[in-house]
Amino acid sequence: MHNTFTLTSKTYIDFDQPDIYQRFMKGYLELLRKNLQHYNVMDQNGDLCEIRYSCGQDHDPRNPNWKPFKYLEFYCRKFGYDDMEARDIIEEQIGRRLDCECQLLGG
Repeated sequence: MHNTFTLTSKTYIDFDQPDIYQRFMKGYLELLRKNLQHYNVMDQNGDLCEIRYSCGQDHDPRNPNWKPFKYLEFYCRKFGYDDMEARDIIEEQIGRRLDCECQLLGG
């Protein structure tokens, strides 16, 4: 009988360390803020209420221009992380599923 060992990936090992995960998320959110379209939401008095971000595409899998996690893929590649595992961890941390990375910033 063969023994089977499962190795935990670099993504899970690193993201299990709060300081590494927080640093990753800070950089990732900064990348999103720089690259996504932003919209100012004003209150009734014309004062800035909040800033929302959007990828600018319909969140529809039939939309050929929609690339829901293109910045996550790019950012993970930079550090040698698996983007699908990173997405799973992020969704677990925030407690909800994401259709698109713009939803992390209210898109």
